[in-house]
Amino acid sequence: MSVKVLATSKAMSDLSVIAVHVKKYNDAATARKVVNALLDEAERLGQDHFHRIAEELDGYDGPPAREVHRWVCLAGHYELHYEVLPAYAEEPTAIAILRVWDTRQDR
Repeated sequence: MSVKVLATSKAMSDLSVIAVHVKKYNDAATARKVVNALLDEAERLGQDHFHRIAEELDGYDGPPAREVHRWVCLAGHYELHYEVLPAYAEEPTAIAILRVWDTRQDR
């Protein structure tokens, strides 16, 4: 079963910041590859219960209940925070990508 993956405006803004940062040290093509790889990682979270493999984060207590996870990817250089919707459902209907960070940068 595949679950729909949605990116929030904050996550899209984070991807823009990452692209600008990568372009400082590489070319535009490399920045595009990094952003596309991050989007691929996000899409992968929606496949076959893959979304529950990542670490569940504290601090997102309700009400209503929230199920937020942290996925570290691309050789540990990037981190995605995402929410499973509805929280703790056996068959979720969506994954919302909340934030995307380069773990090597201050946030």
